Amino acid sequence: MSRPIDPDLLNHMMGSQISPVLFGRIGTAAGDVRMWTGYGQITWGGFEWLGGGEFIGISEVEETEDVQANGLVFTMSGIPTELLATSISQMRQGLPGELFLGALADNGVLIGDPYPVFTGRTDVPTVDDSGETVTISVTVESDMVDLERAKVRRMTDEDQKSVYPDDKGFEFVNGLQEAEITWGQIG
Repeated sequence: MSRPIDPDLLNHMMGSQISPVLFGRIGTAAGDVRMWTGYGQITWGGFEWLGGGEFIGISEVEETEDVQANGLVFTMSGIPTELLATSISQMRQGLPGELFLGALADNGVLIGDPYPVFTGRTDVPTVDDSGETVTISVTVESDMVDLERAKVRRMTDEDQKSVYPDDKGFEFVNGLQEAEITWGQIG
């Protein structure tokens, strides 16, 4: 599947000198956390992205020819221990996570629109507490991980209507379980 790339960004990336930056979005109970690998704030897509500099880590993004679910890990280090409880209490499994690749011009302005590199859903965070500061890592699983999960469905009217509200296919199943049906008799 090919993804469209902003022509200005593509031209910059094909140049002899490039200045790539990464943008990461992680869903939390309090709303999305948007950070980028530079310093200060930058506006893109109608949102403010907070610069984390060297305190942000992003694992390698793998793309293969095989159909498999790959993930990536966002890491934020240097979090004061007094903010640990707040940080962990806001994390939720299954919320969106995204990674974008962008580039900055020499004057610090974003070139075109960043390219979507990875999308998925957050998993349970892990914490490394060294005493004075904390490192939190959040794995974002590819949406393809759903292909590996068992689908839990019941053959009931309630389950069918949870997906297809107007469907009446299972409406009379309960009544048929005890019904005696005689086939082939004439009057």
